[in-house]
Amino acid sequence: MKRILFIAMVLLLGLQAFAQNKMFDIKYYRHVYVPSKVNGQDALLIFDTGAPYTCLDSIYRAQSPYKYTQIGNAKMGGTGNNEQKVKVIFGELTYTAGDKQYTSKVSPIFQLKPITGDAADGLMGISDLGGVVIAIDYKNKKMGFWDKVSEADIKGYTPIAIRYANNRIYVPLSVTVDKDRTIQGEFLMDLGSGGTVSFTSAVAAKNNLQDIKPQLLYNMAVGGIGGSSSGCDFRAQSASVGGFNLENITADYSQNTGGALSDREYLGIVGNEFWERFYLIIDLPNKKLYLRPNADFNKPFDAPTRGFAYTDRSKTLGYWVVNCLYRDSKAEKAGLKNSDHILSVNGKDVKTISMDEQQAFFKNLKSVTLEIERDGAKSTVSFNFDDPKI
Repeated sequence: MKRILFIAMVLLLGLQAFAQNKMFDIKYYRHVYVPSKVNGQDALLIFDTGAPYTCLDSIYRAQSPYKYTQIGNAKMGGTGNNEQKVKVIFGELTYTAGDKQYTSKVSPIFQLKPITGDAADGLMGISDLGGVVIAIDYKNKKMGFWDKVSEADIKGYTPIAIRYANNRIYVPLSVTVDKDRTIQGEFLMDLGSGGTVSFTSAVAAKNNLQDIKPQLLYNMAVGGIGGSSSGCDFRAQSASVGGFNLENITADYSQNTGGALSDREYLGIVGNEFWERFYLIIDLPNKKLYLRPNADFNKPFDAPTRGFAYTDRSKTLGYWVVNCLYRDSKAEKAGLKNSDHILSVNGKDVKTISMDEQQAFFKNLKSVTLEIERDGAKSTVSFNFDDPKI
């Protein structure tokens, strides 16, 4: 009976977490997807506090009936090693979020779907939003853009001072890697990242993170706007923010020589796998972050065991693309390679596995047989998943 009452209380608190201000529905699977209208056309935009600008995917732009006339050229970088030449729309892109409408002054157009998958039609940055209050309920898949925050809105929340500069949000974080290493300071709050805590390559070198055992090395064919990326996953003892302590977290460090995870003013980035354990209110005008644990606060941080990751291109190309391989994993030893096209998983056509189903689809699998296509030839690759190594 006590357990039933506890569950009921958690659900009630969840329903009351954002009772004062309006919220709208979102999709959430590693990224926050905001249903939108871009110049009148339906779009699904990834909300990305790591990107200052609202951007469009090049395929989505090409299929749009709206004809943009104010277009220029630029270069754009991200978490990859290099920069990408892009087209830029100036002052013509109008988009919605809930019942609000915004106009973007600068809107890059680039190949987003190879990075995030077909679900995303663009990125929603924060430079056009003005001084808004951003609320996110990961558990119930709700979001809100508010004009202000009231005392009732933040009742039960812990306030944390943040730095908001140049359309970037910096949060104070302390990560205890092991008994010999604690890394603390400013981290970039990057809600465009599906990860937990990612250290820059400069911080990794300074703190000798390469000496941590065990760790898993990964290589990504497309790690971000800047292209390829590489790094290492490991297990850290804990991470603390605002007095909240998350134990036994998965973390990673970059090996990139360029981009957002090389040598930067911040120590690393903090992504959705960390923040999804909270109800989140970001008060940009007053430079405050309000946190309140949700029912997932004590959820264990999973270690990567599949040995690979993919980008879902089933809608536009008819397959998934292998985009990340872990060195010495069973997937790699079985012959899987970056850029392989996955046509089916255990006999199920990937075109029939929706984004909402994918997380649950893999959850209980211990092994896979992948039908792949490489250089026009089809074959199968079978392997068991790795035992957790970190």
